[in-house]
Amino acid sequence: MNAFIKKHEYNYIKRCMQDLNNAFRSSTDANIIEATRAYICNKILNIFPNLSKEEKELLDITKINDPLYIDSYLNELHEYVYEMPTTTNAQINKLFKKEKKLKIPNLDLQDSKNVYLGWLDESTRKLFVAYNMNGKLVGMTCKLTSSSSNNTHMCTLCNRIGKENDVAFVSAICKTDNTGEGAYRSIGFDICLDSDKCNDRILSVEKLERILKDVNNIK
Repeated sequence: MNAFIKKHEYNYIKRCMQDLNNAFRSSTDANIIEATRAYICNKILNIFPNLSKEEKELLDITKINDPLYIDSYLNELHEYVYEMPTTTNAQINKLFKKEKKLKIPNLDLQDSKNVYLGWLDESTRKLFVAYNMNGKLVGMTCKLTSSSSNNTHMCTLCNRIGKENDVAFVSAICKTDNTGEGAYRSIGFDICLDSDKCNDRILSVEKLERILKDVNNIK
C-alpha cells in the first residue's frame, strides 16, 4: 500500500486520538467510550473522500479498546504519510535569489514528511518558508519585527499561542501586478519560529497556501 496521508491530515488524526485517549481516561462508561470512538472514527474517515478497503481498515479505530494501543496505531499510520518532494540547495537558492548570503539548512536533516520547509536565520532576523504547491516550489521571506513586549501571539498556521520567542509577528513582501512604483506591498502575520514544531501541529494548509498565494501574486 502506498502513502495516502498528508502530514497535516496525520496531525489532525493525532488530535482526534488525543480526544479518544481523554475519553478512555475520564470515563468508565463503556457506552460513552464506544460512542466517542465511533464519532472519532467517522471524523477520521471523512477526511479522505476515496479510500481503498485496505486504507479504510488501516484508519479504522473501532478495535482500539485501550489507550495503550494509540501510539502503535499512530506509528503504523506514519508509514503512509507522504514525503515532501525532494528539494535541493540549487532550488532554494533560486527561490530566494534576492537574498544575499542566504544560509540554507542541511536539507538531509530535515523531516522529509513535513508540511513545509522552514528555517530561521538569526543573523538577518528572517524566517524562510518553502512549500510545494501543486507541483511547484514557492516561498516567502518573513522579516521579524523589532519588539521587546511580553505579549502573546497565535501562529496563523497552527494556532499555537506563545510569547515572542516562540511565536512572533513577521512581515512578508508581496508581489503585485504593478511594474512601477508600488509594485510591492507587505503583509503581516504571526508564525512559529520553530518550523519543525509548527509542522507537527498544523492541521490545515489553507492559511499557509493563502498567504503564499498573496506573497507570490498567484491567482
